[in-house]
Amino acid sequence: MGEVSPKDMLSWDNLIYLADFFLKSGIHHMSLLGGEPLLHPHFSEFVNYLSKRRIHSSIFTSGITTDKKFEVIKEGMADKGLEFQFICNVNDPTKSPAHEIPKVIKFLETFGERTTLSFNIYELDFSFDFLFEYIKKYKLKNHIRLGLAHPIPNQPNHCISPVDFPKIAEKLSFFYEKYKEENVEVGFDCGFPLCIFTEEQLGKMFLWSNGRLVFKCGPAIDIGPDMSVWSCFPLSSFNKRSVFEFDSIREIDDFYNEKMKEMRNNVGIYEGCTSCNYRKNGLCTAGCVSHVMNNK
Repeated sequence: MGEVSPKDMLSWDNLIYLADFFLKSGIHHMSLLGGEPLLHPHFSEFVNYLSKRRIHSSIFTSGITTDKKFEVIKEGMADKGLEFQFICNVNDPTKSPAHEIPKVIKFLETFGERTTLSFNIYELDFSFDFLFEYIKKYKLKNHIRLGLAHPIPNQPNHCISPVDFPKIAEKLSFFYEKYKEENVEVGFDCGFPLCIFTEEQLGKMFLWSNGRLVFKCGPAIDIGPDMSVWSCFPLSSFNKRSVFEFDSIREIDDFYNEKMKEMRNNVGIYEGCTSCNYRKNGLCTAGCVSHVMNNK
């Protein structure tokens, strides 16, 4: 919420360059992340500009900003024709600072119909009950993006050891029974290895995700305000390049696919990954590369 140097924020010139770059690559979708994108001084103007160029914005946010800034955003994004959606990453309110909760609620009340909830698992003691309550109360989209907090090699952060992943699978299977009755779909982010689920659990997860169940780890290209580019957030300190070195998003994606293969070097997060038929048949990529690099 404090002051930020202009060099740490995306400029208009760089946004326009990236819009050209994406459209040249045949891509009409851009994700805006942070930090907290709502705090950018030109946030709503950026979304309006991208929408006019027929680029749909997915905005990853905590829903938390200053009251003054929120009113500016609310007014600047009132046009029903704007092409954008919010992915609001929320934490359990019983474990959140009390002053943050009213800001999150205000955001969901205002942008509910444009909002999908996101939840990152970073500890074994988690609950989904509050997510369902939010979806019903604020008329949010019937979908939850579910992510795993991955390690950041050489840095301390909250994440779960692969040894405990089966416990997560068991807990997800428990929540499935409740959510299927209310037709709430879940979308799994990268990093879930297939083998942590039993065959019965896999069946439940397949239905819960409406058949979109993937156990792959590949580039999730990030571009910084200074136009640097890297493969994904946990690996931001590896193989960093500049957007100006590439001619298309496909070229960037191909580059980091090769780099991530080199980093993995046929190793997975478990000893059995090397001989696993799921991996050999392309059903699973043996867990997140950040776990492999962290082990190294």
